[in-house]
This record gives sequence, structure tokens and C-alpha cells, in this order.
Amino acid sequence: MNRKKFYENNFLVFVQSPPPPPAPRRYVMFEDMFGARADVLALQSLAIGSNVSGSVVDAWVHVLNNDPNLSLLGMPRRLFCVNTTVDWMLSLETDPSGSRVSTFECGLKTSLSGRHHLVDLNDFDMVFVPVLEVDHYYLVVFDLEEERLNLIAHLGDRGSGGLLRDNESYILKTTPFKVVSTTMHSSVIMKEALPWSTTHRNAAPFVDSSIFAMCHMERFVGSSRNFLCGFSVHGARKKVKCNYLRKRYAAAILVSPVNKYGDEIRRRLAFV
Repeated sequence: MNRKKFYENNFLVFVQSPPPPPAPRRYVMFEDMFGARADVLALQSLAIGSNVSGSVVDAWVHVLNNDPNLSLLGMPRRLFCVNTTVDWMLSLETDPSGSRVSTFECGLKTSLSGRHHLVDLNDFDMVFVPVLEVDHYYLVVFDLEEERLNLIAHLGDRGSGGLLRDNESYILKTTPFKVVSTTMHSSVIMKEALPWSTTHRNAAPFVDSSIFAMCHMERFVGSSRNFLCGFSVHGARKKVKCNYLRKRYAAAILVSPVNKYGDEIRRRLAFV
């Protein structure tokens, strides 16, 4: 077959073949008025056995920041932050340009949902910062009244570089306290003892770490108050609780008043 004939035959095959299917559209299921988003694939990460997407954790942050039940009289005024901690922030030895602080402040402004006049934090008693280190979510809580840091992690047998801040090997640790130790250097770091903590002996010890962190954000109101999350010390029952919370958080995020699609979702659910 000559070249011209080969080209003509294959060109006809090419133009007559059906086009490739379009990439699936990632429908946004959660979006607040300031643009925080979680699409359908992210929310599907709340399925049992899946690692939860960071955008879902951030969506939960916005839900909590706008929940009037969490700002009742007598309760500490809490601000929940989106996760802005990335690898370079954790491992950078020095930061002469202040890039870590500016990145943290950017996340703080995002968490305030446009209320930038509150960025001085004078209107808050506690600031919650979720941190993702490798595949493990945990919380760093700034107690501005007591001037101390609380580390809340669901893994009971996991050492924290934050508690070794003054150790000579501290600089080798991957820990969020490198970001904040200069501003609260004299503060006391408290690691909360959790009766429901898990260990590395568990299968997939990190898969529910975001669920624990989301629950701890909702329930922790300071070391001087009761910290009850409803988790059993029994491993199987603890897993059942995590599975239930996955469903609860999915529903709460979708129908939250801050979700601009919430009314439509509730309307459709009424016909199910």
C-alpha cells in the first residue's frame, strides 16, 4: 500500500471513530459565600474505610465557625482554622522572609470568612489548628487565656516533636511547633491524655485520624473542662463510632446553613 492510500484509509478511521468520553464533572456539593468548596468526590471520601479529603475537613471548619450552638454563654470563644500546614512549613529550619507566618495568616483570614477585623484574635479564647503530618491528622490548640498549647492526637503511642522542643534533635522533627514556637516559646505544651486513643498496632491506624480530629474540634473546650467525645476504649466499638460520625459529618456539611446548596439538597431530600 502506498503512503497516500495508507494515510487516506487511516484518516477515515480516525474521523469516523467516536470521540473519547468527557472527563467526569466534579460537582460541587458544598460551597460557602467566601468560596470554600468540597466536591462530590471529596465528600465520597467520608465513605467507611477511606482517608478523608482535606477539603472535607476544611468544610467542617467552616460549619463549626458558623454554628451558634458552639458559642453559647459561658463557653470559650473558639476559632477553627483550615489546614495550611504543608511540608516546607514543618521542615524549614529558619524563616527570615516570614513566609510561614504569612501563609498561616492567610489561612487564618480564610477561616474568618471575610471578618478580617478579627485577625488580631482578641475576640477568641481558643484557636484550633488541624495539622496533617504525612497521613496523620491531629490538632494544635492555642489556649490564649491560659497561654499554653494543647496537642490532641488520637494515637496514644505516637511521640510528638512538639514535646521535645528543647531537645537538641528538635530541628530534625517534623512538627508544627516550628511554626509557632517563637511566638509562644514560654508557653506550656500539654498533650491531652485520651482514654480512647488508638495505637500503631491497629490496622490502618491513620484512616480515621481526620474523624477523630473533627470530633475533637467539636468537643474540646479546654483542659479544665470535661472532654467527652463518646468514644469507647474498646477497639471495635470505637470503629463503629467513627463509622457513624462519617455519616453524621457528611449530612451536617451538606445541610449546613453556610452551604449555599443546602436549601436545594434539603428540598431534594424531602422527596426521597
